[in-house]
Amino acid sequence: MKALVLPALLLLAGCTSVVSRPDPVRSEAAREEYLTANANWAFTGRLAYARAGKGGSARIQWRQTGETSDVRVTGPLAMGSAHLRVDANQAQILDAGGQPLKSGPSEALLAELLQVPAPLPPLPEGLRAFWPEKPEWNASASTGSVRIADWSWRYADWRDEPVRLPGMIIIERGQTRLRLVIDQWQELPRD
Repeated sequence: MKALVLPALLLLAGCTSVVSRPDPVRSEAAREEYLTANANWAFTGRLAYARAGKGGSARIQWRQTGETSDVRVTGPLAMGSAHLRVDANQAQILDAGGQPLKSGPSEALLAELLQVPAPLPPLPEGLRAFWPEKPEWNASASTGSVRIADWSWRYADWRDEPVRLPGMIIIERGQTRLRLVIDQWQELPRD
């Protein structure tokens, strides 16, 4: 009898450690409704960037609050680490205390920071593969790729967190390539 009690207790202990998660949103219409209602989000991940044989890699933390992107990049950049805040077409590079070091057009500052161009302004939407005004892009992205202007976006490693979001994104144009691996998506509270 004792021989059966220990395995049963171990089995029960293992069952109690399973975290219950809400059911993921599965339909595309429900996904779009959820993403529209949740405009504040964040992720942490890894970024690799290259252009014409030169590039690097870094850790990235992205926080999106409405139309404001707050991006922290840490790694072997020219600056070591950077804090970038982007509102519409204007951006600022901030110091460790949050004070502006440099301001300018978002595309120019991000390109200066990474030494490669980036597909702004559709970057925040493209990260979640969700463009509210372009349902045809959403449909293309959900099958794995979408082309916006001269940029090719490829999506892989989709996850349900609690909706379908990409775990890897490769963005390319000519000799420029950005590869983003997302470690964790997070929904932020509404304003």
